Amino acid sequence: MRLTTAATRWGVSLAVLTLVTAGAAWQLSSGSIFSPGPLKGPTPDGSPIGGVASHADLDRRCEACHAPPFSHVTMSARCLDCHEDIRAELGDSGALHGALDGTQACLGCHTEHAGRTASLTRFEGSGVAHTRFGFSLVAHRRTAGGRAFVCTDCHGGRGFRFEASRCVACHRDYQADFVERHVRTWGADCRACHEGSDRFSAGRFSHDSTPFPLTARHAQSKCGDCHAGSATLAAFGFAPRDCVGCHRPDDPHHGAFGTDCSACHTADSWKNARFDHTFPLSHGEGGRIPCRTCHERPQNWKSYTCYGCHEHTPERIQRKHADEGVARNLEDCVRCHATGREHEGEGHEGGRDHEDD
Repeated sequence: MRLTTAATRWGVSLAVLTLVTAGAAWQLSSGSIFSPGPLKGPTPDGSPIGGVASHADLDRRCEACHAPPFSHVTMSARCLDCHEDIRAELGDSGALHGALDGTQACLGCHTEHAGRTASLTRFEGSGVAHTRFGFSLVAHRRTAGGRAFVCTDCHGGRGFRFEASRCVACHRDYQADFVERHVRTWGADCRACHEGSDRFSAGRFSHDSTPFPLTARHAQSKCGDCHAGSATLAAFGFAPRDCVGCHRPDDPHHGAFGTDCSACHTADSWKNARFDHTFPLSHGEGGRIPCRTCHERPQNWKSYTCYGCHEHTPERIQRKHADEGVARNLEDCVRCHATGREHEGEGHEGGRDHEDD
């Protein structure tokens, strides 16, 4: 029992001595004795913030960043006391710190005590991580000169805002002619269409992924042929998807056969149109008959009438068929008379049963 009491007293005394020694060391060294390493030195273009030129000026002022353990003040709060410009960014989604998650915890990306020349930022700003800003760096691993991209290649100032003009400036350095044409056609707001994956580059983008796959001669079309003036991804979706949307000025029929060009033409060529007219065009005694004889409504070539020739009249046709016991589908003559012969299809309609009546 006496041994235990003595040991306890000795332990308490040792603990007090340790605290006193640590306190004295802290006071004598202004806390630097406990520093894990020197702080970051000034950068060439740096300017004073919070009254100091760099963190190195705070080497012996630990309390400038580190609050006492019993204090409710966080280290991040002390960071923002000096970096007021960053505090302002937190409420701006267009700025770097306003777009990131968890920016209230500065240590998540910024570390210190790694030396005078060490980087203060350890943000993995490539690949998937950068997509949180709506732009992937998959196609921006290395510059045209072969070096790895760094943040300042695209972002400037303390706010690290993206500078759209840098896209054109960078690409103009190694593909000037293309950039001039591209900007002239689509505009200089590159991010309106490009999101970093480079999916619009030759060989990467497939129009088959859209509602209008490009086949035959359409595959030879240039983007501007159909998307002239489009400067955003949304605008690209407004391109016409029917034939007349692009080819109305080229229509030699001037709308006489309606707007369903694909009924006769294919995407291979306007020539050699194929049209299967099951009803003989030499019907009657006058040889080949004009289209308008039967198709009185050129806006809808599927509609037709047989009252445009011979002795046909609605009254006569109605009376004759009533005498023969046929009273339905009298407007759709070819249903029974597929080749125009008078007694064709007697007993059944054009070789088909009456089940559809």
